Amino acid sequence: MTSHSEANRQAFDHLASSYNSKPWQIGLSSQVSDALRSHLTWLGLPTPAPGRDIKLLDYACGPGSITTALSPYVTQTVALDVSPNMVEAYNAAATACGANAKATVGDLVAENVAPDFEGEEWKDFDVAVIGLGFHHFADPALAVKRLTERLKPGTGVLVIVDFLPFAPKEHQHHSHSGPDMQTTIKHHGFTSTGLESLFTSSGLEDFGFQTLPEPAKLEFADGGTSERTVFIAKGKRAPTVAGKLWRFIGGFQDAVSGQMGLKPDGTAGEWKAGFRKDGGDGSGSRMVGTKDEGTAGGMFRRDEPVGKE
Repeated sequence: MTSHSEANRQAFDHLASSYNSKPWQIGLSSQVSDALRSHLTWLGLPTPAPGRDIKLLDYACGPGSITTALSPYVTQTVALDVSPNMVEAYNAAATACGANAKATVGDLVAENVAPDFEGEEWKDFDVAVIGLGFHHFADPALAVKRLTERLKPGTGVLVIVDFLPFAPKEHQHHSHSGPDMQTTIKHHGFTSTGLESLFTSSGLEDFGFQTLPEPAKLEFADGGTSERTVFIAKGKRAPTVAGKLWRFIGGFQDAVSGQMGLKPDGTAGEWKAGFRKDGGDGSGSRMVGTKDEGTAGGMFRRDEPVGKE
């Protein structure tokens, strides 16, 4: 464990017994929970269905605010935190409410990740969320890369909930709960542009970024207060090379089925396509759809890259 990870462990071990006990903390958790639940489709969270498992990784889980928000929409939750006391609080809460969720002490961003986290249960997550912990990470780029590797290729989504940078009038050097916590804060907010760069370089696509409509109200141990803007950022893990190939083949099959008028049961319907050797303009062979007026409406053309939208 690095010195910074150790500082995080000590600080959050100290906070675990009182975390989410003050009105401003409860209010912040409620804001984040409501925002996630109202953006499920935008986040790309799969729709639950009989026999379909949806796995959530709640990273830097704390006592389980993110799990509480998303547990109705997933079938299994695995959580990690560097703080043993936070893990204990999380598991006690999960047991009390009967959730299919369990937290473990661990660090996926460590230089050498423990072998315990190389099993199949730690891979192919449908969604991974870092809820208000990202600004405590020493190396955000490495964190995004490591968590992206844990997502299901082609569909798995990484979600980060954190703060925008301080506005000039907001930038105050207060500590949430004393000097121990202050030493663990490595970043005073993130921008959309900066996060998009991190996501893209880690193999995530379909980047999205939204801010919560109301600022979060924070209180500090020294009596100070502040308002911060909370954001939700999301990105989907790109398919593997094999996945991209199969996606292309599937798209081609769908297109051909449409031209042939195949019915949903796979039987042939009315033929709706023609094949003209020269495309009618000397440009070479192409697949065409025949319009009512007898002209051709092309689907794949030699002068249009396949897959271009």
